[in-house]
Amino acid sequence: MDYENRVFEKWTKLANFLEGFFGERAEDYLERLTLLVGEKVARECSQDTALAAYDEDIFRAYEGIMKAYKAVAKHHVAHEGVLETAHVREVWNGIYELIMSRLMADREGADSPNPILAEKQGIVADSVAEASRALSQLLEAPAWADISRPLLAGTPCFADFDKALEAMAGNILDTYSKDIYDTFRQVIESALASLNNLETRGQASGYNNLLKEEVEILRQIIVVQAMALEKAIWEGSVAPAEGEFLGDALTLLREAYQREGHAYASINKAFFEAAARHRENLGRVVADIEPSEDFFDELGTVPAALDLPVLFEVFKAGFADNHAAFKAELDDAFNEMQSSFSSNIQSKKIYFCKKSIWQSGQMAEEFCAAFAHISKHFEKHSEELLTHEHGDIIKGVHETIGIKVETLRDAAQEFFTDADGKIESFGDEASGGADSQEFARVGTEFVLEWLFEIECLDSEFVKYIFDEFGKSDAFAGATAAITRAWDKREDIINKKIAAFMRDNLFFELTTFEEIMHYSVSRLRETEDAAVATFVEEIDKQHKHLDAILTKHDIEKITPAAHEPFNAKEHEVLMAELNPDFKKGEIIKTMNSGYKKGEQVIVRANVIAAR
Repeated sequence: MDYENRVFEKWTKLANFLEGFFGERAEDYLERLTLLVGEKVARECSQDTALAAYDEDIFRAYEGIMKAYKAVAKHHVAHEGVLETAHVREVWNGIYELIMSRLMADREGADSPNPILAEKQGIVADSVAEASRALSQLLEAPAWADISRPLLAGTPCFADFDKALEAMAGNILDTYSKDIYDTFRQVIESALASLNNLETRGQASGYNNLLKEEVEILRQIIVVQAMALEKAIWEGSVAPAEGEFLGDALTLLREAYQREGHAYASINKAFFEAAARHRENLGRVVADIEPSEDFFDELGTVPAALDLPVLFEVFKAGFADNHAAFKAELDDAFNEMQSSFSSNIQSKKIYFCKKSIWQSGQMAEEFCAAFAHISKHFEKHSEELLTHEHGDIIKGVHETIGIKVETLRDAAQEFFTDADGKIESFGDEASGGADSQEFARVGTEFVLEWLFEIECLDSEFVKYIFDEFGKSDAFAGATAAITRAWDKREDIINKKIAAFMRDNLFFELTTFEEIMHYSVSRLRETEDAAVATFVEEIDKQHKHLDAILTKHDIEKITPAAHEPFNAKEHEVLMAELNPDFKKGEIIKTMNSGYKKGEQVIVRANVIAAR
């Protein structure tokens, strides 16, 4: 919390300048550590990239074909018009147009920098950046305890700043060396997975496919069109100038095919084998990067910077001046702590009260909906039902159900209005119970007892002290009255909720059970289809009401025969002598009871043996 930071700030005012001095030195040191790890990441990536032996060759082979196309195009332009033989010119023009279309489709340009290499360098650069970000987050809050605590204890241990800086570097390495190594290893694993994954190596995979396509095009040119032109040259059906032009052009294409086609055959096989091999061996490759002495020794060679001397006495004198300010900050902190405690209790109490009110209202709505289904069924089939010999019973059931819906909705509206008013005024009468000055006095004594006894302190320890105060008997005594006041407010609302459920929800359920027992049971005897359907609808909603109870964690209390009487959950309506039952055993349940968790809201009405 904010007050903990303010208390720590006041308590450590003596060490502010010293902490700033060492903070700057530590930032320099951590920056050099980060750069060193970044260099190791880049170096490791370049050494363990399975595809690196082949990926750049893909573009070079593709580039060779594009350069051959350009050379052929240049040769064509330089000797334009030399072809006079019609069928030869037609074949050549087809080859030339195909070559030009391939040059136009060249997505990067064969004379551009190698995009596959750039892609690989980008992945490595991203990995280095990721390592830097991860280390920055890891190292952004160095533990100043071993530097500032001795000062607060009054120990002038910083006369030799060379040793202090070495101690700072040693403390940082001791604290973070394993985490630095784990970060390094995780970044390497991620980088190698990206570098050797054909899905992430889009340029490499793309150009491999392009190379395959261009090699196939060259093969088609040489096998089909070039053979026709060479045949014309052999047969002497073209002029010498035409033959010379065609021979030079076809030589360029054939040499490109032989050179780059052979390269592709080996590259493509090795390219995919390398990717597959990497997938199989990634775990082993990463496992081989074990934390070695060399790794940590290399980190240890980073020097801790030396800077301006710091005068301990300046800060020592300032500590006394800030003692009063520290005590005042403690008083403010405990006032905030008391207010926060009270506010948190209020928020929680209001939340759970609102939740219970909402659940009760939801249950009332669901009860009304279930009863309304019965009424709707009656209204839809009233003509058939009322002509039955038990029409008066059916009409009575319908009218009773209708009254239930109206009564329950009116009661729910009245309950919500009253409950909302109670919630709005929930905290008006609640008192803190404990005097603020007394709360601060108790808390200050507790904190000072800790602070003056310890030799080391940091902001986390201040939080720990306040946390311990929150668990202490002193805190419990100071907050007991506050808690009792809020419990009283909550108890008033919970009693109203329980009364609403008892006097309305469960009362309507109980009377509905009586309808089922005394009225609906008589209707079950008829064979009339309309009445039977009406009874089925009532049974269906009866089951649905039970499901609503279960949904809202309400448990029916319906003790079975011979079950022992339990005064908490059962209420005796009548005690009878019965030779088949022992004294205190339940003979029959007249009306079910209801409970939510351990809270019994309505006890079951029973007949018990005496």
